[in-house]
Amino acid sequence: MLVHNEGDPMKQSCRYTLRRHAAIGAAVAIVTASSAFGIGATAATAATAVAAPAANSTIAAPVAASAASPAAAATTSSATAADPADSTPETAAPADTTGAGTDTAAPDADPAATTPITWAEPSSEAAPIVLTATAGQPFSHTFVAQGGDGPLTYRFEPRQQDTGWQWDEQTGVLSGTPTSALSSSVLFEVTATDQHRSAVQYAQVEVQPAAAAGVALTIAPQDDRFVWSVYLDGVVHQSTPGVGDDTVVPAITVRDGETLSFAGLAVDEYGNPTTPGDDYPRSTGTSTDAADSIVWDDQWKANRVTFSGAGSRTVTISEGGVSTSVPVVVSAAAEDAQVAGFAIGVLPDDGSDDRYGIVDGVVTRYAEDGTAEQVDAIPARQGDRVQVRAIALDTEGNPVGDHSDLTFTSSVASDRIAYDPDEAATWITFDHASPHVVTVAYQGVSATIPFEVTPVTAPAASTTPTVGSSTPTASGHLAFTGADESGPLAWALGLLAAGAGLLVHRMRRRRA
Repeated sequence: MLVHNEGDPMKQSCRYTLRRHAAIGAAVAIVTASSAFGIGATAATAATAVAAPAANSTIAAPVAASAASPAAAATTSSATAADPADSTPETAAPADTTGAGTDTAAPDADPAATTPITWAEPSSEAAPIVLTATAGQPFSHTFVAQGGDGPLTYRFEPRQQDTGWQWDEQTGVLSGTPTSALSSSVLFEVTATDQHRSAVQYAQVEVQPAAAAGVALTIAPQDDRFVWSVYLDGVVHQSTPGVGDDTVVPAITVRDGETLSFAGLAVDEYGNPTTPGDDYPRSTGTSTDAADSIVWDDQWKANRVTFSGAGSRTVTISEGGVSTSVPVVVSAAAEDAQVAGFAIGVLPDDGSDDRYGIVDGVVTRYAEDGTAEQVDAIPARQGDRVQVRAIALDTEGNPVGDHSDLTFTSSVASDRIAYDPDEAATWITFDHASPHVVTVAYQGVSATIPFEVTPVTAPAASTTPTVGSSTPTASGHLAFTGADESGPLAWALGLLAAGAGLLVHRMRRRRA
């Protein structure tokens, strides 16, 4: 039994226009009499070949040659070599039509293959037969063709790979338990053959979603600083557009008076949309705080929720007979927020992939492989520079002000400190080898960053970046793994090192 098992499904149903090209042909052996007999026997051999055309010379000639005595073979070889000019024409043996030695499929080559192979239901690539399956339920279909001059086998050719389907080429059974209504829906080209003739049937397997189990939500603020996703398990995932991070957070945190868009789509337990159509359907929203305003935005196909008043509440989005609820924590308006701490990320400009984060005074080094370890100070060499990305946060983990509002000072007067508006970061260059302590301050609250600067034999020249200069900047991601993610600033570090621009919009997490 031949069983073909493809991998995980992809996310799209395809009907490709690829064509199958089967190489079908017959090998015809041509044996001339001169290859087996000498000149003295040429006339007799030719006459025999002409007189008995019914003999299968493809097989008979080699047998006759092999049956000849060694002496006769030697004489024949000698006679042939003695007179190379002899070009007496020989009559070619008839072509072998028995099919021996040919490919397994030779249409119309064997006179015995007289029964055509047919399918009960006609089909084409443009108009295939349709088979329906349901996500999460076992499916099986047996392809049966008629005719042929022997047992039929079935070759399956899906129009896309990694479909998750299995098939048996001896029995013609296609089976599987699909879960994706998109990638598991696939066009098959099924070829039935008896080794002489073949016939093709095209079949489109359409996978329907299972029963609706909940609403999948996509939530975004007006400035697109984050995107929150909530699945059927109720877990809130937070990511930053263009960064590719994915952080689980206990709740969505917003400011008093802020508006979020909630787009909801009813799905089954496998994530397949259960409401027909390509667009997000009309959904409804409610909040446990009656002061919140909820308005349907037909342009963006989402509920726009404006939050009024600090505190916790639950927003519920319903669609297709099911619903999903999301916890939301609303903090005081930005102008009333007080600084409680800082989120700080440090990126060396020495070519290494190490990144450092400072949380509540603890310095953590993050290696390229994602491992994390606490260190007493950030190492640097005399003449090196580092990029510091920091933002002040309130008690709820919401940003207060911008990086440009922060004040940086150093315990070593010779350190050069320069703000880079293009990176929304501060560069610090160390000209002196010794311990350094850089202080970040805002609204009377401060945090320190310890450095250990070691001397070098030949201090590298460095330049202080200026506004608008083309000085290369550090790049990379500060991976926050291996540390306490329940801390108030831990999650924010990854975003600090990941991007440039308005960092005021890049950190927001509820304080544990």
